[in-house]
Amino acid sequence: MKEIKLEENNRLQILQEALEVLRAGGTIVYPTETSYGLGGDFFDIKVIEKINKIKQRGQDKHLSVIVPDFVYAISLVTFTNTARRLATEHWPGPLTLVLPYKYHELNAHSDDYLALRVSSHPFASSLSINLGNPLVATSANISVTGDNYDPENILEQFSRAKLKPDLFINAGKLPQTPPSTIIKVIGDKAEVLRQGGIKIAIN
Repeated sequence: MKEIKLEENNRLQILQEALEVLRAGGTIVYPTETSYGLGGDFFDIKVIEKINKIKQRGQDKHLSVIVPDFVYAISLVTFTNTARRLATEHWPGPLTLVLPYKYHELNAHSDDYLALRVSSHPFASSLSINLGNPLVATSANISVTGDNYDPENILEQFSRAKLKPDLFINAGKLPQTPPSTIIKVIGDKAEVLRQGGIKIAIN
């Protein structure tokens, strides 16, 4: 796993290097508005398999993604009035919406629903905008361990792993913020699957 440190004066250079890795079917660890994420091209089935192997979990586990904006999200999932309102109020930010996926039959690693959000982190947002495909946004850890905010923990954890991410974008210690809130919307009924950084009461 190659490590590069993200600084104010090298963001464009590191962005380009990360995009090269992603477009070549690689995986990266990158900073988000919550914790460090483990990412890859969601449309590449081999990448999805690799990410699940890195996390040491079954291939039946579904992954959430980051998309550039609301317009792009509309191309992937179906928005009801409730989902549209939630996205308008809380995107970009740590709200993951689980919505009907329009192309689930084309992706063996998805079901009828896709979990997605628009990131408020500048680097994660730039990655999703420039990649052109949804960016996988799962926690950068081995399965059943906690979210990672500290680069030292990430380096230590993956140093012992048989399969590692290809690139680690080290942005230093991240604030220990809660994970994203996850809400599944079916029709105009919403269900909170995980209460995270955004507190939303569903009537």
